[in-house]
Amino acid sequence: MKISDLHPSVRPYERLEQYGAEALSDEELVAIVIRNGTKGKSSKEIASKLLSSPDIPEGLPGLYRLSLEELALQEGIGRVKAIVLKACLEIGRRCLFSGSGEQVRFLSEEIARQFFEEKMAFLETEEVHAAFIDSQKRLIKHEVVCKGSINGVGLSMREVFRTAVRVNASGLILAHNHPSGEVEPSIEDIAATKLLQNNGKMIGVDVIDHIIVGRGTSVSLLSQGLMEEN
Repeated sequence: MKISDLHPSVRPYERLEQYGAEALSDEELVAIVIRNGTKGKSSKEIASKLLSSPDIPEGLPGLYRLSLEELALQEGIGRVKAIVLKACLEIGRRCLFSGSGEQVRFLSEEIARQFFEEKMAFLETEEVHAAFIDSQKRLIKHEVVCKGSINGVGLSMREVFRTAVRVNASGLILAHNHPSGEVEPSIEDIAATKLLQNNGKMIGVDVIDHIIVGRGTSVSLLSQGLMEEN
C-alpha cells in the first residue's frame, strides 16, 4: 500500500501538519525523510523495517552510527536516501548541542560534560580527548589525544603535556568514552587520572576534571570525589 492510499489521519505528512513533529513516531519521521517507497513497499514500511533491523540496534542512534555506505545498502534506501538521512540525523545532533561552540568557557561541570558529549557520545571505539584551557577557563584547543583505552599504550602523557605547554594552557580537562554506554569509572580510569594530575603538578598544568562519556550520558570524576580539586 502506498502512503497516498492511507487515510489522511494516519499519513505521516498530514499527522505532522496537524499534531506537530513531536507527536510522530521515529518510524513516521524516517518515512517523511526518505519520501518515496519502492515497488511493493511504502516509505513507512521501509522505515519500519530499517528501525527494527537486528543490524541496527538502538533505533535512531544506531542509524546515526551507520556509515553512509552501510546505510545505502539497507533495503529500500540506496545512495540518495542515505545521503538525505545522514544529513537530517547530523542536523538533529548539531541542534541538540548548538550551545557548545569552540568559544566555550568551562565554568561548570555541566558545560564540560555537554562539550564532550557532543563530540564523543556516538563514537564506536574508545578515544581520549583533552580540552586545553587558559586561566579564565576559556577553551584554547580541543584535541584527540589518542584512539584507544585511557590506560592503554595509545595514551602518551608526554604528548598531552607537550601540547599543554605549546598552547600555553594553564589547565586541561580530560575525557574518554565508553562505547558500551556504561559510565561507571573503572579502577584503571581513576588510577590514570591521579597519575595525570600528579604529572601535571610538576609542570604547572592543572588536570581539572575527567569526563567519562557514554550513550547520551556522562559522569565527572571530580564531582564524584574521585580526583583532587585544583
